[in-house]
Amino acid sequence: MVDFLKLFGLKKRQSRNSRLGLYNGREFVFTESNWGIITLAKMVWRYGYGTVKLQNYIGDMLKKFERIYTLQANGKSFSSVLDLLNAMSPQFVDYMHVSTKDGLKQNGFSEKIIDELVTATLTANYGQSTSVHEFVGSVSVAGADGGLWAVHGGNKIVTEMLLEQSDATLINARVTNVTLRPETEDFVVDSVHGKNYTSSLYDIVIIATPLTEDTQANIKFTNFPKILKFPGIYHRTVCTIVHGKLNVTYFGFENEKDAVEEILTVKQDLLFSSIGRLNPVDYKPNEGVFDVWKVFSQKPLTEEQLNNLFLHERDVKVIDWLAYPQYHTKQRNDEFILHKNLFHINAIEWAASAMEMSVVGAKNVCLLSYKAWTGIEETEKTESVKEEL
Repeated sequence: MVDFLKLFGLKKRQSRNSRLGLYNGREFVFTESNWGIITLAKMVWRYGYGTVKLQNYIGDMLKKFERIYTLQANGKSFSSVLDLLNAMSPQFVDYMHVSTKDGLKQNGFSEKIIDELVTATLTANYGQSTSVHEFVGSVSVAGADGGLWAVHGGNKIVTEMLLEQSDATLINARVTNVTLRPETEDFVVDSVHGKNYTSSLYDIVIIATPLTEDTQANIKFTNFPKILKFPGIYHRTVCTIVHGKLNVTYFGFENEKDAVEEILTVKQDLLFSSIGRLNPVDYKPNEGVFDVWKVFSQKPLTEEQLNNLFLHERDVKVIDWLAYPQYHTKQRNDEFILHKNLFHINAIEWAASAMEMSVVGAKNVCLLSYKAWTGIEETEKTESVKEEL
């Protein structure tokens, strides 16, 4: 994602410091201070020096993760998610089959760190608990390290500019069926836009959307030698954007000055998973603060619940969607190659769901499809490339 910013001359959005609190449904078990040294002291007092160990643990994981960039730069591709993870580190394959809680306990982390710090990141990022596998749990904790960033003007600019630079033809239609033609080894793709139905012929098909029991988007796969099955479900998350003032007294604060602006929960089945103040996509620090809040919850909030959480609501927008896989530790071996010349990017989400993970998965599929089209392996070059790809 950093490379895309450089490619298009984009900038990271400036951010402002905001205090964070960990909430258990009744009270805050931990809140940051306006002073960094006091926050550090409070952190050590409650969690000991295990927080330093946790940082080192995640730092080691990220160093292993970074191996994928060198491998992909050298043209290395992988047919399955486990193969890709194994290339980063065989340890990552083991992570897929042990829960985050068990894995961290085996590494000597305290119950309090796991049940509060780690749980808070998983609840906010994935709406799930430490029962998820250790790889996605590690990705979740890494995302809470403070190094996250957004694109000035909005993250969607990246995909818009990638599409524009690719010179691809965007057909605004919904795919309903992919049919294999065995005699020619190509595909007929049926799509619909409004009342218009279209059938088109393709040499290579890349699926870039989740395929599961509940998110298959009504895409049918016809005439394949084996039935294509996509086990698992996606986790429902409801995002409620509220233009109004947070009711700080609901959380036990006397006034806004004392209140935190980022609330992460350390328990499941609460009214919400997280609450945080939002800033405009073109935010500049001198613009002050905005009374716009993002609430993640497991189900839609009622009007009464919103009235408890907020004062003077001026506008409310709800986005209810299946956001990421429902993670577990059961054996999976998700494939990027569904059939010859039929690829699936989103298989990587069963390792972890994040923008960077999606880009890694997409690059892997690009390498696989390039090799399938040209017959070129790894970094070999030739002049007889089919440029129409």
